Amino acid sequence: MSYIKKEEWTILPGEAPAIRRNCSGCRKSSIFRSSENFRMNANGNKLDVWLIYRCEKCDTSWNMDIFTRAAPGTLGQDLYNRFLENDADTALDFGCRKEILSRNKAEALWEQVPFKVEKTFHEAKDVGETLDYAERMISAENTVPVERILSVERIVSIHNPYEIPMRLDKLLCRELNCSRKDVACLEDSGGLYIRTGGKDSRSRILIYMEAEIREPFPRG
Repeated sequence: MSYIKKEEWTILPGEAPAIRRNCSGCRKSSIFRSSENFRMNANGNKLDVWLIYRCEKCDTSWNMDIFTRAAPGTLGQDLYNRFLENDADTALDFGCRKEILSRNKAEALWEQVPFKVEKTFHEAKDVGETLDYAERMISAENTVPVERILSVERIVSIHNPYEIPMRLDKLLCRELNCSRKDVACLEDSGGLYIRTGGKDSRSRILIYMEAEIREPFPRG
């Protein structure tokens, strides 16, 4: 029995999603993109912070609310400095936060956002997990031969901290260099099992999902 490979996949956006909203300059619905610049305004002992967006057609600006009437001390000196310096990573972070987009009633165009997957690899001699998986498959009256069940090699923990809309099969196609038909064959053969966070390969990845993947797997 070989080692189980444990992997952590974290889905991260390459840029903040564009926002579709009415533009006062164009006088119609338009696309606004993050300028990666912040606007800050102090009112007494309170601080307002916005992330500035601009219409891609006429350059009209729109300020997305980040903090409203916050006490400067609650931000922390490091974050305060990053706002002052228009730190690009901070702009990306706040431009992708679901709660901020929702609070501003922003229609985020996630389908246009490129993403990357950061991976951390671990190896474990956790034979018990492999045996548990085999017993589960057999008890479910699965017809997959035991030697194939015991060939499970990967346990993949998928983190989607910004909740980028994405199905598991799309992610697997990209990261395993295969087709959706291949993923379906893998699932049908018992080589893909969703431990938590979804029902099948067509499930949308929310904040966290964990799956067992056997390779090599059947191609469609």
